[in-house]
Amino acid sequence: MNTNAKTVHVRTWSEFKQLATTLKPSSIAYTIQRAPLSKPPIGLRLIFAAKNVQYVFLDFAKDNALKHTKIPIQTNVAREASISEEIIRNYLYDQLRLKDIRIISLEILGT
Repeated sequence: MNTNAKTVHVRTWSEFKQLATTLKPSSIAYTIQRAPLSKPPIGLRLIFAAKNVQYVFLDFAKDNALKHTKIPIQTNVAREASISEEIIRNYLYDQLRLKDIRIISLEILGT
């Protein structure tokens, strides 16, 4: 186990994007999560690791989109909020423009 590893919480989308394009991680993981203080109560967590550092960016809903990335939020007939995993992947590929990056949903892993 590496005791020198650390986690950095990145505050802005532009900083996260800059770090990802500079450090060129092999993958970025994401999870869609409940965010009880947001309206609607949904958020997105993006994570990548590079050089013994894990970078984490959180984005929360504001009206019909995520506040920082502007990824749209959908609501179903029961007024439950969701974010399309396809839209997340397409957004990240488009914004980061990194060749061969894998975008992984942590939802699949059961986290």
